[in-house]
Amino acid sequence: MSEHAEHLEPEDDLDDEEEVARHTDPLIGQTIDGRYEIIQRCGEGGMGVVYQAKHVVLGKPLAMKVLRADVSKDDEIITRFRQEAQSASAIGSPHIIDISDFGQLPDGSTYFVMEFLDGQELTSLIEDDEAISNQRAVKIAMQLCDALGAAHDAGIVHRDMKPDNVFLIRRMGDDDFVKVLDFGIAKVGGANSKLTKAGQVFGTPHYMSPEQCAGQAVDRRTDIYALGVILYEMVCGQVPFDADNLMGILTKHIYEQPIPPHTLPPPVNVDPGLEAVILKCLSKSTDTRYQTMAEVKADLAQVARGGTPDAVLDEVQRNTAGLKPSDVTGAHLLDVGVGGDAPEEPSRLPLVVGAAIGLLALVATGVLVYTYVLAPPEPDPVPIAQPDPEPPEPDPPVVPEDPPAGVQPEVDPEPPAPAAVMVTIHSEPESAEVYRVDDQGETLAGNTPFELEQPAAGQFVNLVLRQAGYEDHPVRVGHATRGEVHLNLRQARSSRRRSRQQTQETTPTQTEETTAPAEDPPPRRRGPGIGSEVLDPWGNPRD
Repeated sequence: MSEHAEHLEPEDDLDDEEEVARHTDPLIGQTIDGRYEIIQRCGEGGMGVVYQAKHVVLGKPLAMKVLRADVSKDDEIITRFRQEAQSASAIGSPHIIDISDFGQLPDGSTYFVMEFLDGQELTSLIEDDEAISNQRAVKIAMQLCDALGAAHDAGIVHRDMKPDNVFLIRRMGDDDFVKVLDFGIAKVGGANSKLTKAGQVFGTPHYMSPEQCAGQAVDRRTDIYALGVILYEMVCGQVPFDADNLMGILTKHIYEQPIPPHTLPPPVNVDPGLEAVILKCLSKSTDTRYQTMAEVKADLAQVARGGTPDAVLDEVQRNTAGLKPSDVTGAHLLDVGVGGDAPEEPSRLPLVVGAAIGLLALVATGVLVYTYVLAPPEPDPVPIAQPDPEPPEPDPPVVPEDPPAGVQPEVDPEPPAPAAVMVTIHSEPESAEVYRVDDQGETLAGNTPFELEQPAAGQFVNLVLRQAGYEDHPVRVGHATRGEVHLNLRQARSSRRRSRQQTQETTPTQTEETTAPAEDPPPRRRGPGIGSEVLDPWGNPRD
C-alpha cells in the first residue's frame, strides 16, 4: 500500500506499533515553518514518513513527506530525496503528483510538501476480487503514457514504475484519474552522479526491465517495459515473471519469454490487440519494444476504438519473415484483428481474360511468320554410323571373409538413448493435488512433490496445484524449466488487501515467515523475501 493510501485505512485496522506511533509522534500537532500543521501520520515508505497536513492560512489539505531520522545522515539518500521533489515538480503533468514546497525541520530532517490524494491505489484494485476489464485497463494505461511521456520529454526516467506508485482519484467526474508517485530513484538525463552510474540496479524486481536487471544503462524504454508488466497484471491478475527469490525473478526477466495471457490456465479474456501491445512492451530487446510512450498510447487508442494496433502487424511481419509469398495469403493478413468488413473490389476477370487472349493471338502470328517466311531452309541430315558400344564387364562379387574360428564378428553398438530430464515440483505446504490441464479438461496426476519429464522445445505442460484452504496455483512447465521448482501456495481469503507491514520497502536479504495468519496471508504478486527496491544484486553484498 502506498504512502498516500494508508491514511484512508480505518483506525481499527492499524497494528499496535503504528497505533503507538500515531499517538507518540512528536511532529503531530506541530506547525512547520509557520505554514503547515501536522494532523496525523499516514504511512511509512522506504525513505520517509508521510503525514497528513493542512496549510494554516489556506486551510488546504496537504501531504508532507519527511526523511526518516535513521537515514537522514546519508548524503546519497538525501540527494535522492531532493531529486524526487525536483524531478516531479519539473515535469508539470496533471497525472504526476504535485510537489509544492521543500525545506528542513528544526532537527535537520528534510521534508517536502505535496498534494493530498484521496482515492485508491492501483495495487488494491488489482488485488480486488473483481477482474479489471480490458477497457478500464486501457484507460488507465493511456493516462500512464501521458504521465511518463511528459517525464521522458523532461529528460526523466522513473525507473520504479509499479502499481504501488499509481494512484486513482476522482477528478472532473472521472473515478480513474491517474496520479504517478515516487520519483525517488528517477534518473535525470545527463546526470553522471553515483546515483545513476552503470552497474547499479534500482527498481522493484517484478517490474524491472532486462537491461535494468543486468545493471546496464536504462532509458525511457525501461519505463515502457514496466508499463507492460503493469498492463499484464491488470489484465491477468498476476505478474508475468515470479519466483521464490530475487535472483530467480531477475533471471526470468532476462532470459524467459512471458506467457501470452490468452494461454494462461485458466485462459484470460483479453483482446488480441491489447495482448499484442502488452507483449511488444515486454520485448527483451529495447529495439523491438515501443520507442516512445506516444507510440504505446497510439496503439492503445486503436484498441479502445476496436481497431488493429501496429503491434499486431509487427507480430505478423516477425512471424512471416523469410516465407515465400505463396506461404502467406492476403486473406490471413487481413483477418488479424480487423474490425468491420473491407469494401468489395470490382472483379478484374474480364480484363485479365481479354489480355490473355490478345497475347496468345500475337504469339501465334509471330510463330507462323517465322516458320513460313523468315526461317532458313534446313539441310538434309547426313547419317553417321556409330559403333555399338560394348557393355562394361561386371565387377566380380565381393565375398566377405569369414572371421577366424572362435571370434565373433564386430557389430557397431547402438548409441544409448539420452536420459530424460526430470522436473520436480514442490509446494508449501506439501501433498497438494496436482492436476494436468489440457483441451479435454483437468486430470488428477498426483501430489507434490510431483515429478514429470521435461517437455521438448516449444512444448509446455499446464498444471494446477490444489490444497484445501489455499487458492489454486497454476504452473506452466516448459523446456527451460529444470531441476527443483518450489512454490508457495496462497491461503484463501475473501479480501486481498495487503497489510501495511508487507508493503514497506525491504532489502533483498529480508525474509518472510513461511506461514502467515489465515486472516492476512502473503500477497500473491511477490515471492517471499523479495523487497521493493533492489540495489546492485549482481555485485558484492553491501556492508
